[in-house]
Amino acid sequence: MSKISFEKIINSDITKTFKILTDFENFEKLLPEFYSSISVKSIRNESSLVAQHLHLLGNEFVIMAKHFSEPPNKHQMRVVGGDIKGSFITESIIPLNVNDKLNPQTKIIVDAEIKTPKGLKNTFKKQNYSSELENLYQKFVDIIEN
Repeated sequence: MSKISFEKIINSDITKTFKILTDFENFEKLLPEFYSSISVKSIRNESSLVAQHLHLLGNEFVIMAKHFSEPPNKHQMRVVGGDIKGSFITESIIPLNVNDKLNPQTKIIVDAEIKTPKGLKNTFKKQNYSSELENLYQKFVDIIEN
């Protein structure tokens, strides 16, 4: 299992940041290099069940993920089925310089654990999930800031 933590600062307010980070229904359009397919199975209050094809390190993972939202400060994706079952990503979203309405900023703290598929453990030991996940979140930052 790979444990990953990092932070990103976004030049945007917390509301816009949260909205884009939790708009998984549009990830296929926004981030096609990471999400080739998204199918929402159910939405109830602040949780959703989503079938996803997630691409990391040149590998495609077919997963069923449960998304939990606590607007506007927290989002968690737990993989409940598929290739990397048991993995999770937690995003903590914190407003910065809240008194500056002209230059809002938001910090995202990402904590993740990626469970390596048993048949591919040797392959993944040599690869770096951390940098790949940071690349994914940098794409989010670029989308949010533009």
